[in-house]
Amino acid sequence: MIIFLYGSDGYRLKENVDAIVDSYQKKHKSGVNLYRFNFASDRNYNDLTSAVKSVSFFEEVKLVIVKNVFDNKIYSENIVVLIKDFNLDKIKDVVLVLVEDKIQKDLEKRNKDLFSLLNSKNNLVRNIGFLSGSKLSDWVKSKFKGKGHNVSSAVVGLLIDIVGNPAPEQARCGTGDSWALANEIEKLSNYLTGKTCHDRSCLLTESDINLLVSRKENNSIFDLVDAVGNQNKARAFEMMYKLINSGHDPHYLLSMLVYHFENLLSVFDSIERGSPSSAQVIAKQCGLHPFVARKAVSQVDKFIKNDLLLKFNRLAGLDIASKNGQVNLEDALFGFVLS
Repeated sequence: MIIFLYGSDGYRLKENVDAIVDSYQKKHKSGVNLYRFNFASDRNYNDLTSAVKSVSFFEEVKLVIVKNVFDNKIYSENIVVLIKDFNLDKIKDVVLVLVEDKIQKDLEKRNKDLFSLLNSKNNLVRNIGFLSGSKLSDWVKSKFKGKGHNVSSAVVGLLIDIVGNPAPEQARCGTGDSWALANEIEKLSNYLTGKTCHDRSCLLTESDINLLVSRKENNSIFDLVDAVGNQNKARAFEMMYKLINSGHDPHYLLSMLVYHFENLLSVFDSIERGSPSSAQVIAKQCGLHPFVARKAVSQVDKFIKNDLLLKFNRLAGLDIASKNGQVNLEDALFGFVLS
């Protein structure tokens, strides 16, 4: 059996994996047939093959969780062979769970054959994107209820407004505010648990939200991306300094810059082929959110194509070099925004 979980909402992906593991452990308490692999860091594919091939202890079902196999070209090709050789989509004594915090477009770009195999109707497939509107409100309420607290729609709406919905750029890169919302819900639930109540039940108020929940900082990562896209080196350096010193992960900053230059290249190619330069048309042709397309269209004429290619390739090189320990990524990013 194959379970395929993918999408932009990393927190809810984790929730789904945790639910699968919890359900499995209630049935199979030994834990010896539960295997986890994360190929963003794990480098030994043979261990995965051994886990699938090995004899199950106590005749239990094996649960094999594999994350980020699409990140490695060779491994993603090998797992296609593994699934087919062992009929993992049909047998019931092995449950293979593949987890990817990426959208369909990214996954198909990395390995279209593997995505097609996993996205089969024979498998359990969930595309876990960011929630919005009433679905997001219901999710926030359910998180509070799971901690023993009921909250009003007004309080939930205010919390979402302050913490925010994921911006289009965040949704594309698999990082957004579900994590931030979950952290605030945990903090507010702890506050409610310790709150002294007198003549009525403990309720979370809008005043509590305004007091306890910090509003987003104005100096966001998108100011950095805009400064780089507009070739404003002084502003880009200033934003890089603030973001690094406030604890932002340099690998995340790198991924956002890569994504932005990838979009600029797509927009440049579309315009070069004679397409109208309206953001609406570009968004449809390039598969971009209209907000992202508008940003790219407004910036792309500040570059020649060769410059875009050089900057994109430089960022890709930094990604590889940093993972191999060949460069200090923070220093390299400062050098990039000044180049």
